[in-house]
Amino acid sequence: MRYATRQQRLRHDLITKWRGLEGEPLNELPTLDVGHLIPSILKEWKLDEQLREDDVAAAWQVIVGEFISRHTAPDGIKRGVLTLRVLQPAIHHTLMMEKGAILRKLQERFGSGTIRDIRFRHG
Repeated sequence: MRYATRQQRLRHDLITKWRGLEGEPLNELPTLDVGHLIPSILKEWKLDEQLREDDVAAAWQVIVGEFISRHTAPDGIKRGVLTLRVLQPAIHHTLMMEKGAILRKLQERFGSGTIRDIRFRHG
């Protein structure tokens, strides 16, 4: 939502008083480019995180291989922490041993700001 700046409100008040049209709505706000609005809307509705989660889920099999991807699934990304659901304790142990390499591959693919850490949970 756009709000008028203080200067725009003062200008509007001065012009409406001079014209005798006090109480008219402020409609001279500058136009905004749609390209600037979309990222803020995605961030406000938290859809940008959903897009990243979908990208990670799609790339998961390529990064860890077919066998491990059949026994694991990405749950989500919150504050840069990727949560993975692991079905078997043996796979959990393997992932713990390879955590650094997997994290490095994820960061190369999606950027270091997207995923900072990996957490595993059974389920």
